[in-house]
Amino acid sequence: MTAARFFPLALGVALIAGVASPHAAAVPAPGRPGTRSPALADSFPHARHGRLFTACGACHAGIASGDSARARPAPEFCASCHDGSLARRVDWRPSPPRATNLRYDHRRHAARIQAAGDSALACVRCHASAADAEYMNVGPARPGPCQSCHAPGAEHHLAQGTCAPCHVPLREATGLSAVVIGLFPKPPSHDSGFVFVHAGEAASPTCAVCHARDFCASCHLNAATVDAIRGLPSDPRVATLVRNRRVTYPKPPFHEASGFLRVHGIMARADVTGCGNCHARESCMGCHRAEERVAPVNDLPRRTRGGARGVDLSGVRPPDHAPDHLLRHRVPAAGGDASCSRCHAPTFCASCHDGATSPGYHGADFVQRHAESAFTRENDCATCHQTEAFCRDCHRSTGLARTGAPLGRFHDAQPMWVFGHGGAARRAIESCASCHAQRDCLRCHSASLGWRVSPHGRGFDADLQEKNPAMCRQCHLGGAPRR
Repeated sequence: MTAARFFPLALGVALIAGVASPHAAAVPAPGRPGTRSPALADSFPHARHGRLFTACGACHAGIASGDSARARPAPEFCASCHDGSLARRVDWRPSPPRATNLRYDHRRHAARIQAAGDSALACVRCHASAADAEYMNVGPARPGPCQSCHAPGAEHHLAQGTCAPCHVPLREATGLSAVVIGLFPKPPSHDSGFVFVHAGEAASPTCAVCHARDFCASCHLNAATVDAIRGLPSDPRVATLVRNRRVTYPKPPFHEASGFLRVHGIMARADVTGCGNCHARESCMGCHRAEERVAPVNDLPRRTRGGARGVDLSGVRPPDHAPDHLLRHRVPAAGGDASCSRCHAPTFCASCHDGATSPGYHGADFVQRHAESAFTRENDCATCHQTEAFCRDCHRSTGLARTGAPLGRFHDAQPMWVFGHGGAARRAIESCASCHAQRDCLRCHSASLGWRVSPHGRGFDADLQEKNPAMCRQCHLGGAPRR
């Protein structure tokens, strides 16, 4: 049944003469392996009665005419011999017809066989237990005779082009239970690579013979927007089978191509519709933390309670994030690589780099030697620390900076510091800000309010005031003098 190739829950049922023989399911019930159901045994010893009845019509007179009341013998008919005198008494009663999705009419088929001049073998042709079986060695019908007309030359019952001539859609086979549906076998066409090509077969009406919308929706997050899936009816029996079903999404071959991660965004922007088959918005958010920056992510379907979960990308690392990436990520991050912000928010970086909350970033006893690192700008302290708040609070609490005093203990260890501090300030004034506020500098360096000590070195270009005159007015209230 190559036309029944949408999902691997294949329903091809050879149910002839009211006897069900379910085929198997590629993914039967959740957690149950696909197995072929055992062959149905004949409930009546036909072979032992072969000498008494020379024609099938003696007991099944209503088959050819469609009279269900005479399709099987009544218990009274059997009792005419099994009366305890001629033969031992039996209490045989015909079992009720089995549930089936077979589209079969004995009258039409019997008439065709008789028209072909083979009336003597009209019943045995389909119901013989084997191709070379003797008369009355019969049982449930086999698919082989059907294939001789409906799929001539087919090697397998499920390899024919369409199911419709013999089977009704699953939705119409109301007598089939969820257990029986869960045991349907998958056709040979539904091999391991079928999932990658089944979309091309999904428009076939044969899919409805085997599949319900609920099964498709257990994989497809975008089932509500796919026409082929919406065209399938929903079925509560299938919904029961796929409830809480664990789905493994195989990776398409083009996802294995070199550089796919670098270009997948371009592909998604061009058409994100196909991505929604497997990817939920939440799965992409595992990498694209800032969804407002990636428009196609917002176009993906969301996960719903009881629905398909989609591909789980949590914990997936980009190829360049090797195990030692933590030791060398500083270089691309310092270079302003915009790709970092696609996955990482500032709070992610701060979880390690915030010295106030994650002291593990700095080595042991770093506080004893951090002055040199801060002075030489070995690290960009301002990335994590607000120098005028964090540094000053610590320095004041330890007595390294005294409010209102011109010098602190830090400078006491360096004689004549006040006369040489200008060079240090020009090299790394950020380190000065850990203790000093701007008003501390203005006490000496303001041309209007302080001691009028010029902070400018030789060769200072006074014309720089044209770029930022407000800075000059911090010291020169009337404006900086021109040369």
